[in-house]
Amino acid sequence: MSTSEIGQYETFLFLAGAVSFFWLNGLIQGFLPTSGKPSSSRKSSDLFNVFYLLMAFSILSALFILLFEHSISGVLLKGSEIPFLKYLLVYLLFTSPSGLVEYIYLIRNEGKGMLVYGIVSYALMLLLVAMPPIFGLNIEYSLIGLVFSSVFRFVWLLVLLFQYSSPAFNQVFIRKHLKSAAPLVFSMFLSGSGQYIDGFIISRYFDSATFAVFRFGARELPLVLLLANAFSASMLPGFADQSKLKSNLEVIKQNSQKLGIWLFPLSGVLMLMSHWAFPVIFNVNFGGSATIFNIYLLLIVSRLVFPQTILIGLQKNKAIMGASFLEIILNVAFSILFMQFWGLAGVAYGTVCAYAFEKLILMAFVKKICGFGVSAYLNLKQHLLYSLLLAVLFYVVEFLI
Repeated sequence: MSTSEIGQYETFLFLAGAVSFFWLNGLIQGFLPTSGKPSSSRKSSDLFNVFYLLMAFSILSALFILLFEHSISGVLLKGSEIPFLKYLLVYLLFTSPSGLVEYIYLIRNEGKGMLVYGIVSYALMLLLVAMPPIFGLNIEYSLIGLVFSSVFRFVWLLVLLFQYSSPAFNQVFIRKHLKSAAPLVFSMFLSGSGQYIDGFIISRYFDSATFAVFRFGARELPLVLLLANAFSASMLPGFADQSKLKSNLEVIKQNSQKLGIWLFPLSGVLMLMSHWAFPVIFNVNFGGSATIFNIYLLLIVSRLVFPQTILIGLQKNKAIMGASFLEIILNVAFSILFMQFWGLAGVAYGTVCAYAFEKLILMAFVKKICGFGVSAYLNLKQHLLYSLLLAVLFYVVEFLI
């Protein structure tokens, strides 16, 4: 497909994520530390009430895009229309609540069910999105396929909810959960906005084809992001038992060390291959994405440090919110400043610096609020050594080769 069509697809996903990622992650992760072990004797209504909240926020997000359509087009898309608005609204309503599926399996410790769900639902999505361009159809049909795959996941969610939860509406639970999760939602909005701030800056100063080039590069190493987030989420239910706090910290330390042993070298290998691989895997128009990708690979340095897991698990969400507020200010400032010197790459540099700053602040909060030094949950010497080696390799690849 043309770079312009790919840009439309990326803009569609970008807008859907931008209006939903913060409340989706905040509401779900705020629930995990209080979920405990499921009871086999009765069905709790908690899961259904989390679903009600997710549906309400999905509707509000869709309304936000609908009401501010012209503002989004004028300010963020330089006057271009929001691509395929009607599909975007439907996609938002179905895909955001469906994010609860994996966490239901997590709470119930049903790894096999989660694996089956992942294989079936995302194989279907791949099929529905990939087949239209293979048969010469335009990008609209791929987006229709994307919407249908989100409907499928939504139906799967409803089956699980009726199987494991009661649909009774619990106003007390909802009010309590909103109150406790609000700082986390706000902090997710701030700390998770990095990639969206980058996208907003790029879409404001460059055309849609350049936006696509940036987005294809600004993806990190998928395994780092997926494994780090999955591991962090999997640890949260364990914090419901305060007697296991020290053992939980040791598990975080051991597993972050194991992840680093093979994810840092893998990042280095991809860094060496990226300038060759991007034009081959995509097309020659995406050669510039390789540098952006290499910069984002450096995010592994902050991704594999988990002070936020400790703070969320202990429900110290206001501390996270404070660090996220400082991070977002630095992200905007660094990205715009560095863009003047390095163009697209400068925006990526700004994000890497801002994320590193946020983790340092969170580590300081863990020490001050919880009394745990960095060595309690991180093999510091190993992490610093791997980080330094990756930084040296980045300099060699980008400036000497």
